[in-house]
Amino acid sequence: MHNIFADYSQASDSINRNKITECLIKYEVPTKLIKLIGLTLTNTIAKVEIGNQFTNEFRIVSGVKQGDPLSATLFSIVTDYIIKQLDLRGHVTTRIKQCSL
Repeated sequence: MHNIFADYSQASDSINRNKITECLIKYEVPTKLIKLIGLTLTNTIAKVEIGNQFTNEFRIVSGVKQGDPLSATLFSIVTDYIIKQLDLRGHVTTRIKQCSL
């Protein structure tokens, strides 16, 4: 039996977007889909509205898009890949690991 304790608060915002593409390649997702997904993750610019004014534009370079139907799937793929990379052999005291997305 394995217990995994994961802190998912803001975890989807910390995923490196290049790692998403790497995971899709590892899971043999068709190249055309990887390119289409990659297009949605590159050159993303945002503004924040405070009151009636907008902040300056800024680039978003990490994380999956909030509210995007595909985001949960991409996050799950990356999380699954990371968990599969963990070495789960040994005694409980030697298996305590911290993994950063």
